[in-house]
Amino acid sequence: MADNKTVLFVDLVQNTNQKSDNFGRWYGRAVRTQTLSTRALARHIADHNSVFGREVIEGVLVKFSECIPELVAQGIGVKLDGLGIFYPTVQNKKNGAETPADFNTATDIVGVHLRFQPEGTEMDNLTCKAFMEKTQLRTRNVVTITKTTVDGKVKRSQSYVPVDQWVAPQEP
Repeated sequence: MADNKTVLFVDLVQNTNQKSDNFGRWYGRAVRTQTLSTRALARHIADHNSVFGREVIEGVLVKFSECIPELVAQGIGVKLDGLGIFYPTVQNKKNGAETPADFNTATDIVGVHLRFQPEGTEMDNLTCKAFMEKTQLRTRNVVTITKTTVDGKVKRSQSYVPVDQWVAPQEP
Protein backbone atom coordinates (compact mmCIF):
# COMPACT_ATOMS: atom_id res chain seq x y z
CA MET A 1 0.00 0.00 0.00
CA ALA A 2 1.43 3.38 -1.01
CA ASP A 3 2.04 5.99 1.65
CA ASN A 4 0.31 9.25 0.66
CA LYS A 5 1.85 11.35 3.39
CA THR A 6 3.47 14.65 2.50
CA VAL A 7 7.20 14.72 3.24
CA LEU A 8 8.48 17.38 5.61
CA PHE A 9 12.26 17.57 5.78
CA VAL A 10 13.98 18.23 9.10
CA ASP A 11 17.49 19.61 9.61
CA LEU A 12 19.46 18.93 12.79
CA VAL A 13 20.73 22.03 14.63
CA GLN A 14 22.86 22.17 17.76
CA ASN A 15 21.97 24.45 20.67
CA THR A 16 24.91 26.87 20.87
CA ASN A 17 23.56 29.00 23.73
CA GLN A 18 26.13 28.47 26.50
CA LYS A 19 23.67 29.78 29.11
CA SER A 20 21.13 27.08 28.26
CA ASP A 21 20.77 23.87 30.27
CA ASN A 22 20.57 22.16 26.88
CA PHE A 23 23.79 23.61 25.47
CA GLY A 24 25.33 21.22 22.95
CA ARG A 25 22.12 19.16 22.47
CA TRP A 26 20.73 18.58 18.98
CA TYR A 27 17.23 19.46 17.81
CA GLY A 28 15.17 19.07 14.66
CA ARG A 29 14.17 22.18 12.71
CA ALA A 30 11.53 22.05 9.99
CA VAL A 31 12.92 22.98 6.58
CA ARG A 32 11.00 25.75 4.84
CA THR A 33 12.12 25.65 1.24
CA GLN A 34 10.25 28.74 0.13
CA THR A 35 7.50 31.18 1.00
CA LEU A 36 4.75 31.72 -1.55
CA SER A 37 3.54 35.21 -2.34
CA THR A 38 -0.17 35.93 -2.55
CA ARG A 39 0.07 35.74 -6.35
CA ALA A 40 1.86 32.38 -6.23
CA LEU A 41 -0.68 30.98 -3.75
CA ALA A 42 -3.53 32.17 -5.99
CA ARG A 43 -1.85 30.47 -8.96
CA HIS A 44 -1.46 27.27 -6.93
CA ILE A 45 -5.14 27.31 -5.93
CA ALA A 46 -6.20 28.01 -9.52
CA ASP A 47 -4.10 25.05 -10.68
CA HIS A 48 -6.19 22.77 -8.47
CA ASN A 49 -8.98 22.74 -11.09
CA SER A 50 -10.65 25.80 -9.62
CA VAL A 51 -13.50 27.37 -11.57
CA PHE A 52 -12.00 30.75 -10.66
CA GLY A 53 -8.91 32.18 -12.30
CA ARG A 54 -5.80 33.38 -10.54
CA GLU A 55 -6.94 37.02 -10.69
CA VAL A 56 -10.21 36.37 -8.84
CA ILE A 57 -8.54 34.15 -6.25
CA GLU A 58 -5.78 36.70 -5.72
CA GLY A 59 -8.36 39.45 -5.21
CA VAL A 60 -10.11 37.41 -2.53
CA LEU A 61 -6.79 36.63 -0.83
CA VAL A 62 -5.80 40.32 -0.82
CA LYS A 63 -9.12 41.26 0.82
CA PHE A 64 -8.69 38.35 3.21
CA SER A 65 -5.26 39.61 4.30
CA GLU A 66 -6.72 43.08 4.89
CA CYS A 67 -9.83 41.98 6.79
CA ILE A 68 -8.40 39.32 9.13
CA PRO A 69 -6.02 41.71 10.99
CA GLU A 70 -8.73 44.41 11.08
CA LEU A 71 -11.25 42.06 12.71
CA VAL A 72 -8.78 40.45 15.08
CA ALA A 73 -7.61 43.90 16.23
CA GLN A 74 -11.23 44.49 17.28
CA GLY A 75 -11.21 41.31 19.36
CA ILE A 76 -13.16 39.30 16.78
CA GLY A 77 -11.87 35.79 16.19
CA VAL A 78 -12.13 34.62 12.59
CA LYS A 79 -12.66 30.94 11.86
CA LEU A 80 -11.84 29.48 8.48
CA ASP A 81 -13.64 26.16 8.38
CA GLY A 82 -11.23 23.34 7.76
CA LEU A 83 -8.19 25.48 8.64
CA GLY A 84 -8.57 27.14 12.04
CA ILE A 85 -9.15 30.32 14.01
CA PHE A 86 -7.25 33.62 13.98
CA TYR A 87 -7.51 35.47 17.30
CA PRO A 88 -5.73 38.15 19.38
CA THR A 89 -3.63 37.81 22.52
CA VAL A 90 -1.67 40.35 24.53
CA GLN A 91 1.80 39.98 26.00
CA ASN A 92 2.21 41.41 29.47
CA LYS A 93 5.44 42.66 31.02
CA LYS A 94 7.22 40.03 33.02
CA ASN A 95 6.06 40.71 36.58
CA GLY A 96 2.62 42.15 35.91
CA ALA A 97 0.86 44.64 38.16
CA GLU A 98 0.44 44.12 41.88
CA THR A 99 -3.22 45.24 41.90
CA PRO A 100 -5.84 46.06 39.27
CA ALA A 101 -5.46 49.74 40.19
CA ASP A 102 -1.73 49.54 39.34
CA PHE A 103 -2.35 48.09 35.88
CA ASN A 104 -1.73 50.44 32.96
CA THR A 105 -2.21 49.20 29.38
CA ALA A 106 0.42 51.63 28.09
CA THR A 107 3.16 50.21 30.32
CA ASP A 108 2.02 46.72 31.37
CA ILE A 109 1.18 45.37 27.93
CA VAL A 110 4.31 45.04 25.82
CA GLY A 111 2.88 43.34 22.73
CA VAL A 112 -0.23 42.34 20.82
CA HIS A 113 -0.13 39.12 18.83
CA LEU A 114 -2.15 37.67 16.00
CA ARG A 115 -2.45 33.98 16.85
CA PHE A 116 -3.69 30.97 14.95
CA GLN A 117 -5.31 27.85 16.38
CA PRO A 118 -5.55 24.97 13.89
CA GLU A 119 -8.88 23.27 13.27
CA GLY A 120 -9.38 20.41 15.68
CA THR A 121 -12.63 18.80 14.55
CA GLU A 122 -12.71 15.13 13.62
CA MET A 123 -13.34 15.98 9.97
CA ASP A 124 -10.65 18.67 9.59
CA ASN A 125 -8.09 17.97 12.28
CA LEU A 126 -4.91 20.04 11.89
CA THR A 127 -3.82 19.88 15.51
CA CYS A 128 -0.21 18.98 16.25
CA LYS A 129 -0.72 15.22 16.64
CA ALA A 130 -3.10 14.85 13.68
CA PHE A 131 -0.92 17.01 11.42
CA MET A 132 2.11 14.92 12.34
CA GLU A 133 0.24 11.74 11.41
CA LYS A 134 -0.40 13.22 7.94
CA THR A 135 3.27 14.07 7.51
CA GLN A 136 6.27 11.88 6.82
CA LEU A 137 9.33 13.33 8.54
CA ARG A 138 12.75 12.84 6.97
CA THR A 139 16.03 14.08 8.38
CA ARG A 140 17.91 15.96 5.67
CA ASN A 141 21.00 17.84 6.89
CA VAL A 142 23.15 18.55 9.90
CA VAL A 143 23.51 22.32 10.21
CA THR A 144 26.68 23.73 11.69
CA ILE A 145 26.74 27.37 12.69
CA THR A 146 29.98 29.30 12.64
CA LYS A 147 30.36 32.73 14.23
CA THR A 148 33.05 35.13 13.06
CA THR A 149 33.73 38.73 13.96
CA VAL A 150 34.19 41.13 11.06
CA ASP A 151 34.75 44.83 11.76
CA GLY A 152 33.46 44.36 15.30
CA LYS A 153 30.23 42.71 14.16
CA VAL A 154 29.43 39.05 14.83
CA LYS A 155 28.38 37.27 11.64
CA ARG A 156 26.80 33.85 11.58
CA SER A 157 27.14 31.45 8.72
CA GLN A 158 25.56 28.06 8.30
CA SER A 159 26.83 25.02 6.49
CA TYR A 160 24.77 21.98 5.61
CA VAL A 161 26.06 18.39 5.52
CA PRO A 162 23.69 15.59 4.45
CA VAL A 163 22.87 13.55 7.54
CA ASP A 164 24.01 10.29 5.91
CA GLN A 165 27.49 11.80 5.48
CA TRP A 166 27.57 13.11 9.05
CA VAL A 167 26.33 10.08 10.92
CA ALA A 168 28.13 6.76 10.55
CA PRO A 169 25.82 3.98 9.36
CA GLN A 170 24.27 2.23 12.34
CA GLU A 171 24.03 -1.53 12.68
CA PRO A 172 20.43 -2.78 12.76
